[in-house]
Amino acid sequence: MQSSTSDRTGFEAQLAATDRPLRDLALWVGILGPPFFWLVQFQIIYALVLPACVSHRGIVLAIISIVFGAAMIGCGLIAWKGRVPVADSPPRIKFVRHFMAVLSLMSTSMFLLVVIAQTIATAMHSPCPI
Repeated sequence: MQSSTSDRTGFEAQLAATDRPLRDLALWVGILGPPFFWLVQFQIIYALVLPACVSHRGIVLAIISIVFGAAMIGCGLIAWKGRVPVADSPPRIKFVRHFMAVLSLMSTSMFLLVVIAQTIATAMHSPCPI
């Protein structure tokens, strides 16, 4: 009968592969950052519609959208750089990191498309409701 410590080398390899908290954080930032930035951008633009209407400066809304779009692209790039696994990582860890990196690119693309659509709508229509 094998003891429970016989698989210690496999455990140590998995621990060494996952002992990179900043790399894992980068992947999570890539997945959760774009929806967060879209929500914040949407709320800021919603709050600034009336001041933009009063001052007749709709360009502020477009600038805010561009800044948050750039932040989303940054989240995607950070996650894509964090996808590279440790050389001796188990295949499962490599698969998970690659999956999270691809998912972060998809999340970034989708929410960036939403921000671009909102920016086009802001540019085409006046912020004044009447």
